[in-house]
Amino acid sequence: MAATNHRILVMRHPETVANTGRFLSGRKDVELTPAGERQLMQAVDAIVAWRPDRVWSSPLSRCQAIGREAAFRLGVPFEVHMNLQELEFGSVQDVPFDEVARMGYPFPWHIDAQGHSMPAPGAESFEHLRVRAKAFLEELRPLTGRTACVTHGGFTRGLLGAVFDTPLDTFWNISISNVSSQVLTCDGTTFRLAALGLAPQEVITRSMNPSLLGNDTTQSISGVIQHENRN
Repeated sequence: MAATNHRILVMRHPETVANTGRFLSGRKDVELTPAGERQLMQAVDAIVAWRPDRVWSSPLSRCQAIGREAAFRLGVPFEVHMNLQELEFGSVQDVPFDEVARMGYPFPWHIDAQGHSMPAPGAESFEHLRVRAKAFLEELRPLTGRTACVTHGGFTRGLLGAVFDTPLDTFWNISISNVSSQVLTCDGTTFRLAALGLAPQEVITRSMNPSLLGNDTTQSISGVIQHENRN
């Protein structure tokens, strides 16, 4: 097995009024809750402790606020990457989950008998999310060192689903908490999962004690452990 030469921290944004209000905010900028404001500073501290060589962010403010501050404190490059943004919800943007279901477009999107997702009008399909995620993996694949990415729960699920080829009807089942971090590794060819659902303090603790990073321990998710398809 080739040696790991790239570690990728994938962090979800802090809690927003859309999260607590149970509506689809998607690509709209929404305010953080008071808890989210506290989480924001914890998230910045975690990324700073992890000491990435570069920080990438979704274009939305709930992500950029973390990424820009962490990059500034570290003195490393900061970049906005459009592929890191959340799903587009089209006609159900700003609509509460319960109302979306009453409209006939329950979220997560229904998967039909042919295995295709059925998004609301104007909304992004799970297939397109998977395409975006695979494109983003290709941006990460040739890099070395450490990359911190601040993104959304939906895109994080899509990214993990792309790594492990998880079926479209199950990839959304994983829980991605606000400001939780997932750590991927790459040897230039294969992506693997090194950590899942780390709270900011856990990221800090592991960063202070490198022995806690350990080796990649995830052996099987949906029966597949690697992503090598470059198409």
